[in-house]
Amino acid sequence: MAFRIPHNPLPVTLAALLCSCGSSSEEGFRVKPIPPAVRKHLGLSDFHQKRVEVGGFSILGSSRVSDFALREAAYLIRRMAGNRDDLLAKLNENKARFVIMARDEYTTDVPEHSDLTPSIYWDQRARGLGATEIRPAVTCGEENLLCLPGDPYPTENILIHEFAHALHEMAIVFIDPNFQDKLEKCFESSLREKIWEGTYASTNVPEYWAEGVQSWFDTNRENDHDHGPINTREELKQSDPRLAALIKEVFGESEWRYRKPLDRAKPSPHFEGYQAEAEKAFAWPARFAKWKKDFDRGLVSLAPEGSPEIKTKPWDENTVLRSSYSRKRSMLYFHNLSRESIILEWIDFDGRPRQGRTLRHRDHQEINSFVGHVWQIKRYEDGKVSSRFKLPEKPNSQLTLLDSP
Repeated sequence: MAFRIPHNPLPVTLAALLCSCGSSSEEGFRVKPIPPAVRKHLGLSDFHQKRVEVGGFSILGSSRVSDFALREAAYLIRRMAGNRDDLLAKLNENKARFVIMARDEYTTDVPEHSDLTPSIYWDQRARGLGATEIRPAVTCGEENLLCLPGDPYPTENILIHEFAHALHEMAIVFIDPNFQDKLEKCFESSLREKIWEGTYASTNVPEYWAEGVQSWFDTNRENDHDHGPINTREELKQSDPRLAALIKEVFGESEWRYRKPLDRAKPSPHFEGYQAEAEKAFAWPARFAKWKKDFDRGLVSLAPEGSPEIKTKPWDENTVLRSSYSRKRSMLYFHNLSRESIILEWIDFDGRPRQGRTLRHRDHQEINSFVGHVWQIKRYEDGKVSSRFKLPEKPNSQLTLLDSP
């Protein structure tokens, strides 16, 4: 679902300050202090100290972020956007911004994401998030931009994935009212044809788009837990021509593909003076690794303390279960620790399955439902229902799915 923000045209003087689209000031992507007008427009805290501007769009960092990372982010965003400064201007109008985390900063250090809880889950889970109306910051870690030792994602560029999310939800849908419908139709067709089966791109429409954009720019992973064989533009065109055509509508078809800074045919001017050998490696804090290990074993939960553990019931074809009408909200914290992918479906008031969602091994979802609603678990491989459960008279509950003994 796309978030809508009321249209509030900027005053002419402020618009002129915030957008020097395509101007010579972009040459070299100069890092500067944040102008007061920009700080006021975006509602920035003092955490943000540095800025590079691309087409009126702000790329920000704290005082600890490398200037080279800021300039590299600006370079990549300009290459992605090409001549689509209308997209960059719309992002700025909707108060989106790109924030780079220093190698010793984490997700909830970013003010726009500081409300995510529990913080240790988000800090160890994500080195980049997309932007929404509620949290309008797109983020990534400087270790990925600079390709530092210890980068958790050495074979892909996180900026391109997360910036694709921001363009989708904070710009494209405002400029092209038909885009979301076209994207959803592409996604539905890809599911029927099993183009991205078992991969991250098959989980939902936003990830389908972002993964496709990554492949369009030749910077996706392939053949691992989250990915299949599609990781280049040519493979995308061959395997999912509908999505490739939609991406081309937005970005055009320039020759540019992502290459790591040291692998580029010509040295990037914005890296002049950069000494890779002097850079400190990225490393996760030990406490993150311990928490993650415990979480993956089901020893800790994201559910609030005291949330009851739901017991499932084996599926019985002779028993018809229906959801009960209720206005009492109930949040379900579902963690799939079985070794297989599953499909979780809500059973409606007539006993029909709806709202299917795929959870792979170790996936976790927070599902906003209602007291008395019935859900069922299906095996992804053969579509057979294995069990069902009903949400209790509690505001929160949890279910950790384990393999059958």
